[in-house]
Amino acid sequence: LCDRRQRQMCIRDSYLLDYSDISGLSSAELRLARNEIYAREGRLFDDQSLQVYFDSQAWYNGYIAPKDFKDSYLSPIEKKNVDFIKKYE
Repeated sequence: LCDRRQRQMCIRDSYLLDYSDISGLSSAELRLARNEIYAREGRLFDDQSLQVYFDSQAWYNGYIAPKDFKDSYLSPIEKKNVDFIKKYE
């Protein structure tokens, strides 16, 4: 797993998150972690602060307008992780 400072940058679709993955993260960090799941699938953001944040990440390549992004673009694991993070956000 990633160290605490990098945790929100390491959300992948290969495993289900559990509480140990998100414990100690602030609401702001949880929000970034949840939206990273969408960002890794190429989603752009209406929220300027999110867009600026993800634009600053070397791995980010946003190309899908928010209105065009469909939840079906997410894997079943990603969907579960989004829902899991929302419970604690």
